[in-house]
Amino acid sequence: MRHDHEKDEAAAALSRLVGEISLNRDFTGLHEAAFLSLAWTWQRLEHVGRVFFPRYGITGVQFNVLMILDDYRGRAFRQHELAEILVVNRASAGSVIDRMQRAGWIERAADPQDRRAQLVSLAAAGRAKLKEVKGPYYRLLDSVFGEEDAKELRAAILFFDRLRVRLASAEARRRHAQSPRHSTP
Repeated sequence: MRHDHEKDEAAAALSRLVGEISLNRDFTGLHEAAFLSLAWTWQRLEHVGRVFFPRYGITGVQFNVLMILDDYRGRAFRQHELAEILVVNRASAGSVIDRMQRAGWIERAADPQDRRAQLVSLAAAGRAKLKEVKGPYYRLLDSVFGEEDAKELRAAILFFDRLRVRLASAEARRRHAQSPRHSTP
C-alpha cells in the first residue's frame, strides 16, 4: 500500500515538473526525470539566492567567501585556494575578491612565504556584513526545508552523497580515458 502511495506522489511530482519546465514529451525514463528534477530544483534555488542576496548588498559568491573566512577564523587563504573551494576560476575569484576588498569586507596581505601570492582574510566590516545576512539566510533555509522531517532530510543528504560519489567516479574514469597513456594515436 505504501509503495502505491509513493508511486502516486512521484507521478504527481513528475506531472508538476513537466508543467514547470514546459516539457512537451514524456520523460525517457526515471533517470532523465530525476536529472531534470534536480537541475530544475537547483535553478530554482539559485533564483531564490539571486533575489535574496542583493537585498543585503551582497552576492551569493561573496556571502560564501565570507562564510568560508568566518568558518576558518584566524586562517588566511590564498586567492587560488578560495577559487578551488568556491569552484570558480581564478579570474572570477580575483574580481570577487577585488570587489570585496573595495567594500572593506576582506583584507589582503602579501604571503610571507611567496611574495607573488596574496593572503585573504576576513575584515571587521566583513564580519559585520556576515552578521547582518546570516540570520535572514538561516530563516530562508528554514522556510525552504522546515516542513521536511529529519528522516526525509537525511534521505536526501544520503542520496546526494551517493550521487556525488558516482559523479566523482565518472569524472575519474573520463580523465583516465583521456590521459596520454590511454589515448590512441
